Amino acid sequence: MKTFTPLEFHKARDFSKKINDTFEFLKQNFKPLTKSVLFIAGPPVLMGSLLMGSFIGDFFNFSQSSYTGSSEAMEKYFLSLNFWLQIIFALVFLLVSGVASMATINNYIILYGEKKSNQIEINEVWERVKSTFWMYLGTMLFFAILFILAYMLMLIPMVLLSTISPFLIVFGVIGIIVVLFYLIFGASLTFFIRAYEKSGFFPALSRSFNLVRGKWWSTFGLIMVLSLIVSTLSYLFIMPWYITTIISAMHNVSTDIFQEPSFKWKLFTILSFAVYYLSQMVLSAIPNIGIALQYFNLVELKEAKGLMNEIESLGKPLDSSTERKEDF
Repeated sequence: MKTFTPLEFHKARDFSKKINDTFEFLKQNFKPLTKSVLFIAGPPVLMGSLLMGSFIGDFFNFSQSSYTGSSEAMEKYFLSLNFWLQIIFALVFLLVSGVASMATINNYIILYGEKKSNQIEINEVWERVKSTFWMYLGTMLFFAILFILAYMLMLIPMVLLSTISPFLIVFGVIGIIVVLFYLIFGASLTFFIRAYEKSGFFPALSRSFNLVRGKWWSTFGLIMVLSLIVSTLSYLFIMPWYITTIISAMHNVSTDIFQEPSFKWKLFTILSFAVYYLSQMVLSAIPNIGIALQYFNLVELKEAKGLMNEIESLGKPLDSSTERKEDF
């Protein structure tokens, strides 16, 4: 029987080591982590995805009927209370599921570090999620407000540039994108810092920027690579819907069927989006694990919090992988 060896969090890692340890953590904890995410964050994401799938089915129905001159029905649908309630409730459920998912994953990681074990029960994670849910929701809302304010502030130089020359607007747009990217990845550790260090929003935001300073490209590269992996894997779950929809449209020559998609197609659409959002929620653990490892990596590089562990291990064979250096 293979002996379980927990990952040491407070440890400097190079880029490849962070990637490898992200998937090693996922391998060690796939079953309990997936169960925790599905049981805690699954219900709201399921409700949101069902509503979104229903909306997309209705949208295709009315969009197709408009091609045959029945645009009045489509306009009435978009102005109806049912349409807006469907959109609002879908977004609310997906927002709640996103917050619950992030809270579940981060609290699971913290529990793993505390227990040095992957024997973590759902109720243990749930207790942590209940105590941090509103903190995560508040953090997300704070970020939304700051993003809007930052965007509005960056529009001022855009207006000034447009008065000089319309051609300069292109450089202004590029500048805004660069600044937003810098801010987004500089603040990427905030959620985990708030949960792990139990700090307020602005202290956690400031600490995130301080830790990432000098290691922005490392943080950017790690998150982008892991996010690309997640996007690719999650699209595999929605690809059957795209293929089926395209093939159905290509072979559909009946006006009646074109106007009214079948019940089977609508049901398939709803189920496809439910599976897609559920898979995306579970796969979101990958970049969140990577961000947590980057946090511990940067703390060790800049503050040597794992020094006590090194002192305790004096006299034991030194593992060269624990040296505080980073190649990327």
